[in-house]
Amino acid sequence: MLLFIPLVANSLGIGRGAIDAFIELAGRETSTRSTDLLRDRPLVQTRLAEAEAILNAARAYVVDSVGTLWDVVCSGTSDPSIAIAQARLAIVHGMHEAVRSVDLVFHAAGTNAIYTYNPLERCFRDIHVAVQHNGAFPAQYESAGKVLMGLRPADMGW
Repeated sequence: MLLFIPLVANSLGIGRGAIDAFIELAGRETSTRSTDLLRDRPLVQTRLAEAEAILNAARAYVVDSVGTLWDVVCSGTSDPSIAIAQARLAIVHGMHEAVRSVDLVFHAAGTNAIYTYNPLERCFRDIHVAVQHNGAFPAQYESAGKVLMGLRPADMGW
């Protein structure tokens, strides 16, 4: 469990970096279809706002659930399973939502984003690598679902 917290923090950080890189890029780049800056296009503005909301909501869930788990464990509760399940759900969800936010801004940037000199390209690669870790596997949802159903998962951390 403790190993997964830095994973989600890294994923959320990559998401933040991608959004920041996109804002910078959108203020100076156009595309082959138009001479308008990316930042002046309604669809680009919409995708940025969606990415921002997705990332901030995921971060809030992680901070809340991990903080709650900390409080539960520190209080000496005999069965912290529900708090563990919520924290693990927040972690796996946060990692995948970070991917979603990066994908939104990456695609909104168009071909501008595909070049290795562009920080957005690196964010895209890094976030897709991050979710290859066990902390982002669908099995995390399954284990949390078992706990929410009153069952005991067999994997470590319970």
